[in-house]
Amino acid sequence: MSSKIFFADLRARADNSLLAKTARLLALTGFLSRIRKGDKVAVKLHWGEWGNVAFLPPPFVRCVVDEILKAGGKPFLTDTNTLYSGQRRNAIDNVLTALKNGFSLEAAGAPVIVADGLTGQDCVDVPVNGKRIEKAKIAGGVYHADALISLAHFKGHELYGFGGALKNIAMGCATPAGKQILHSDVKPGVKSEACIGCEMCVTACAAGAIRMGKNRKAAIDENLCTGCAECVAVCPARAIPINWKTASAPLMEKTAEYAKAALSNKGGRCAFINFLINISPECDCYPWNDAPFVADHGILASGDPVAIDQASADLVNAGQALANSRLDLKEHVTDKIAAVTGIKDWGALLKYAEAIGIGSRKYEIVNVSS
Repeated sequence: MSSKIFFADLRARADNSLLAKTARLLALTGFLSRIRKGDKVAVKLHWGEWGNVAFLPPPFVRCVVDEILKAGGKPFLTDTNTLYSGQRRNAIDNVLTALKNGFSLEAAGAPVIVADGLTGQDCVDVPVNGKRIEKAKIAGGVYHADALISLAHFKGHELYGFGGALKNIAMGCATPAGKQILHSDVKPGVKSEACIGCEMCVTACAAGAIRMGKNRKAAIDENLCTGCAECVAVCPARAIPINWKTASAPLMEKTAEYAKAALSNKGGRCAFINFLINISPECDCYPWNDAPFVADHGILASGDPVAIDQASADLVNAGQALANSRLDLKEHVTDKIAAVTGIKDWGALLKYAEAIGIGSRKYEIVNVSS
């Protein structure tokens, strides 16, 4: 059975702004009608690292917050602490980063609450009994919320191929301990012939797993490596690929099971909006972002996280490649996601998520642009 995906393009006029379109899309999902008065509503987003400017602009978030308030809910903006080194490893730095990137109470209309607490230890072990995960470590602030809406900036991703709704509610709702479990099968390695000895990977590695050898080539100690893959993204020479022969299936399947756990107690009070704008090659976790590789598309909304991610990926792959990007007008490339990220099996996450009942990969796009 196909799921409905409500789509609005980015054309606007005086009586139909992009914020008005966002509000209309949200209403069409039925999410607002399912909110009960006083419900604590988790608005799950990624407010980006400082230095990254590809993340979702705060006005879109404010628009969603205002609609939730009108429906009688109590929204809060939320994300979790990170596993990798950066400016979001504890709640203090995390909140300060959100504020620096524009997500203040005045701008967004709702408070920022880091869902897993000060140091990532506010955790609920949610039973999954899945193929890969017995219990998922879900952030307490997400688990105890009455409803959840995912606002995802759709982009490329160095582990999954793309980052959308599923990644936002799986990796994004896991505590650092949960993130470690998700990453544990990812094993990067250095291609010595490509390494330029810049030491950027050494600086980026929070686990201290990377050392420079006498030949000025980086080497990764698999016993210390947490699998966060930050080194993959920061390497300017692209000398650190992921060993997908062993990592792909476990990571994708564990991620789908974590997504299911994050939604498990919401009673259907969930919605998902993907923004296909500024479609950058990597996650917004980095303190920089490369140029978008395809043209902007629009905004998608649905009650099905699998369908919305499948539709988003299909639109990106069918989109116009951009000059001065990693694709550089390579229109002949049919799988633009794989071409940009190197992840050829990105569809595995969607297949397994569908198999365990999170949603359907079949969808019907309902255009509500006018």
